[in-house]
This record gives sequence, C-alpha cells and structure tokens, in this order.
Amino acid sequence: MEKEYNYTYTIKIKEGKYKGKKFYLFADKKENKKLQYGDLIEFDGEYIKPSVARNYKGFDYREYLKTKKIYGSIKTDNIEIIQKNKLNIFLILSNKIRNYIINTVDNLLPQETSKLLIGILIGDKSQISEDIIQNFKISNLSHMLSVSGAHTSYIILGITYILSKSRASKKWTYIITIIVLILFMFITNFTASVTRACFMSIIVLGANLLYRKQDFATSISISLLIILIINPFSINEIGLELSYLGTIGIILFNKNVEKSLNKIKIKGKIAKLLSVTISAQIMIMPIMALKFNTISLTFFISNILASPFLGINIILGFITIFVSLISFTLAKMFAMPLNLSLKTLIFISGFTAKLPLSSILIKTPYLISIIFIYCIAFISNYILTLYNSKTNLRLFQKKLLKRKTIKALVIGILTIIILFNVFSYLYQIIPKDLRIYFIDVGQGDSCLIITPNNKKILVDGGEGKTDVVLSYLLDRRINKLDYVMISHFDSDHCNGLIDVIQKLEVKNILISKQSYFCDEYKNIANIINSKRIKVTFVKQGDKLNIDKNVNLNIFYPPQNQEYDDLNNNSIVAKLTYKQFSILFSGDIEKSEENIVDKYTANELKSTIIKVPHHGSKTSSSEEFIKAVNPRIALIGVGENNKFGHPNEEVLQRLENINCKICRTDEMGEIEIRVTNKGELKLKKLLN
Repeated sequence: MEKEYNYTYTIKIKEGKYKGKKFYLFADKKENKKLQYGDLIEFDGEYIKPSVARNYKGFDYREYLKTKKIYGSIKTDNIEIIQKNKLNIFLILSNKIRNYIINTVDNLLPQETSKLLIGILIGDKSQISEDIIQNFKISNLSHMLSVSGAHTSYIILGITYILSKSRASKKWTYIITIIVLILFMFITNFTASVTRACFMSIIVLGANLLYRKQDFATSISISLLIILIINPFSINEIGLELSYLGTIGIILFNKNVEKSLNKIKIKGKIAKLLSVTISAQIMIMPIMALKFNTISLTFFISNILASPFLGINIILGFITIFVSLISFTLAKMFAMPLNLSLKTLIFISGFTAKLPLSSILIKTPYLISIIFIYCIAFISNYILTLYNSKTNLRLFQKKLLKRKTIKALVIGILTIIILFNVFSYLYQIIPKDLRIYFIDVGQGDSCLIITPNNKKILVDGGEGKTDVVLSYLLDRRINKLDYVMISHFDSDHCNGLIDVIQKLEVKNILISKQSYFCDEYKNIANIINSKRIKVTFVKQGDKLNIDKNVNLNIFYPPQNQEYDDLNNNSIVAKLTYKQFSILFSGDIEKSEENIVDKYTANELKSTIIKVPHHGSKTSSSEEFIKAVNPRIALIGVGENNKFGHPNEEVLQRLENINCKICRTDEMGEIEIRVTNKGELKLKKLLN
C-alpha cells in the first residue's frame, strides 16, 4: 500500500524472538526503494505499539490488528534486500495473478470504474474513492465491495461449464474447482467474506466428492471452525460477522419471506431478489445498528436496482480479464460495456444514498434489545414455517390459531416491550451523580456533562476529522442535547460539532458575539439557521439555570467587547453543582486572564479547571492559576503534537498548587462523577 510519505508492507519475521509473527512495515519513500512481494529483507526499525480505545466504545486499533493477525507496526528508513522471490511457488503465483488482474483492469478502464471493479472482483477497496465507498455504505450496498457467495457461485459455474465441454469427470471437476477456490482465497488475501464463501463451497464439493450428504448447518459450522482455528480473533471482525449472519438469514428466512411476498402479489424474479435481500437484512440490521448506529429502510430499493449490475460486472469482469490473456485489443471491446455497467452501479449507489430513510442514525442499542429482536424474528419465522407447511397445518391450526394462544403471545410480547420501556424511562428520570466526560479528541477540546436529572450539555467538539464526538454521543445513547456551548470558533474546538448539530436534536446553542466571521462560524451558523435552533449570545455576568442545583455563570467575554482574535473571544464559564464547580476557559491568552481583577477569589475558585489553550505557554499565568486554585486540571491535547502542548512551565505552575493533572494524551477519556454528597470520583480510560 502506498501513502503520501511511506510505503506500507505486510511482513513476516523469519527468525528471532518474533519468528512467524506479522507486522506492518512503514518505509520512508525518500530513503527506500519499493519492495516486491516475496523479497527477503533486513532492516532496523522502531516498533510502534498499536493504540487502544481512547474513549468509551471507541475504535481499538490493537484489537483490529488482532483480527488481521498483525502483531504491530514498525517504522524504518533503512532496508536492505537480501534475496528475491523467497516464498513458495503457490504464493508467488497467486500474487502474480492478483497483480495481473489489478494492472489489466487499470489499463482497460478509467480510474473511477477500474478501482471499483478491483474492489468487486478481489475485494481490494483501498483505492476506491471515499465518496463511492460512503455512497455504497449509506445505500446498503457495501456487501458488493466484499467478495462473497455470488463470486464463488459464478466461479464454480464457470469452471463447471468449461470442464463439461472438455468431458472431464465429475470427480476431476470437483477437485479442480476446489483448487481454484483455494487459489482465489490467496488472490483475495483471505478476506472474511471470501474465506467464508470459499470454505463453505469447498465443504459442499468435498461432500459430493466423497459421496456424503451435506447440509447447511454442517458446512457453515465447519467453515467457521476452520477460520477460528487459523485466527480466533477473527470472531471480532465485522466483515466476518456480517457475512455469516447474512448467509444464516438467507438460509433461515428466505422461503417464508418469498411465500409472504407471493401472497401480496409480488412474484417472479423480483420476489426472489427481494426475499434474499430482506432475509439477509433481518440478521444484519441489528448488528449494523449496534456497530455503526445506522439502519436503512430503503435497502430493498438499492439492492433490486443494483443486484443485476453486480452479476454483470462479476461475469463480464472475469471474462474481460480472461480474454486479455488472448488479445488485449479484444479485451478493450469487452471493457466498453463493462465500464458502462460499472458507471450505472455508481449512479445507483449515489441515487439511492440520497433517498429519504436510506440511512437513519440511531443510538447504540442495548444488547438485550438485539437479543429480543432476534428472538422475535426466530419465533415469527417458526410460526410462518408451520403455517406454510401442509404437513404441519393441522398442528398449527390446533395449537397456534386458538384465540387463547394468540392472545397469550400478543400479551406476552407487549408486556416485555412495555416493561422494557418503563424501566428505561425510570432509569432516565431517577436522579444520579453529576457526570463529566472529558473526551479525547486529539489536539482539541470536547466535554460532555450530564446533570443528575439527565440534562445533557456538550462543550466544544474537537476537530471533527473522524466523527469522534458524534460516534461517542451515540455510543453513550445520546441523540438529544439540551445545550451545546461553543467556546470559540477555532477548528479544533468547533468543527466536530458540525455533524452533531446536523444529525442530532439540539435545543440550545450558547456562543459569544463575533467580530470576525471565520469560515467555521459561517458553516455552523448556516446549519443552526436551517434547523432553527435557539441561539443565546452569552456575555460576562450572565447566569443560566441548567438544572436543579446546576448553574452556568459566564465570566467572559465582556458585554461590549469583541475580538478579532478567536482565542480571546473564548467563553469563560463556571458550571456549579452544590459545592462542586468546573471552570471552562476556552483558549483565552494571558492578556485576557485579567478577569481575576473583576471577580473575587471565591467566585473564580473552582474544583476543576479546563486548562486554557491546551496548556500553551501563552496562557495559564501564575496569577490566574492561583486565583482558580483547582484540585484537578483537565488538558485536552494530542499525542506528540507539533505545538509542544502542554508547556512545562504551565505544568509546573499546576504542580506548585498540588493540582492533579489529567491529560487526554496520557489518559484518554477522563470521567468525573460528583455524588449528591459532593464526593468526587475520577476515572481514566487508559492506565
């Protein structure tokens, strides 16, 4: 893989302490030549420890690498090639075939469609544009970029057809097909979906070869067992989970769904296609909600429109590559309709992604809710199976169509739903501790406050490059915010709020008056206006009652003073709860820390301070720190940031007053709870 400054390779250590373990190797482009598959190399490098989740339910890179059987990463600028082609012939052959497919497709098609076809044929999505990947995701067509059962079916049919013309025996047809499927797994780098599909097909072919009866439960169980023996951590790979769940859904529900569609006058190929799509979605949708906080109600439209073109692209894609072996000129003729078909697929994904209800954002569901949904699905399917079976129709009529039975089922299901909602509501309204979550957004600030009576306040949102705050809120099961306070409009404080304000329900937004309308301000202002959110321009002396015993006092900026400098236009506000308080100070500089002259020591004194400007040397004067006199200092700062934050002198000033320093670069997310009795509990995510 090629990045802007580095080549990235997957390497396997040949000897020593880490013999047999795989690593990602980052090689500086300026210092190193590009390596080839099979090269035996020697190098010196620095081991990079994979990062763990830095926020509640955040992305855990270390666990992700485990699913890929990767031990970690190494950075080097000194590589020596010892020997070429130092791998077995089968691995070299599979890599050459993979490279031939990629190079041929690149030479036959324009960049946009060539990268898409490579993703469809061998599952390599690394070069597909982010817009196309996003459209496929929103329109529920991501499975088309993962090599799966459709591909193996076409491969098996193609080989069977070719060998039937050569009058090969069934035995040799099965053997050759198995060999090709094994080779195909190597070509596609054993991605989860293709491994599942190929192993299941190989088990079925093997059963036929040995004259043994095969069944779905056996083939899917053995294939999963093989994958987990190779790498037990694969069970956490989302691609594997979706691939198996989708297949199970099709096997379990397809017949009953198709019969149900027939009863409402949907028949033929459309009914078959719809039933497959709906059956897979029954199993996949709850996991999509759990992992990605989205569900789609238009998946059937996108899949009906796109599925025929997927088949065309797979068949025509493989034929074009095969023809290129004979004549590249002839292959170009096949590439013309193939390019048109791929463009149509791109258009369909873009069109359906914009349909209403194509991607509904939801809070992360409780695991019990997922289990309940699956139970309802299985029970409903069982009832439909009995109803649709002639042999079991009398049993169904006797046992399930009795009024008492139906009444009991309905009452039981409704009781469970009502009790679950009642308990959820009671849990929400029962007073709890004041909770403060200082979110790790890298080089930036973001803080979530939940009051004892469940009012939710978000202060700033970080840079927003990876939707950290939006995902975080949904994982905390929050889709409504009572207040969003934007301290100022530096990108590392406000850009992460763009998606939050767009996609969640926000009741109130607190900002200070601006004399300089930067791009960030304009963007957010447009969203606020379009959603008609109430905006309050706060100023020095304002006091807002947020909740019982929870108040927000505004210390800065002054009423008739506006700054062109964004940092010095920051809101400085103190949130109080009984005897507890936390001071938010934005990015104010030393020149504006003169608020110590306007307020008494008792007014400024706070239990916790959000340190100004990430601990920069331009802020946090000794006078200001002593006036606030905090017990805990929160610093939002990125690991190894280029600004050198936090400054050593600032840290020393805090240590001089015996203040506990909590930094997101060292601790990740920082959680603080304040009990009704005023007890303070601090919890850091990283040890």
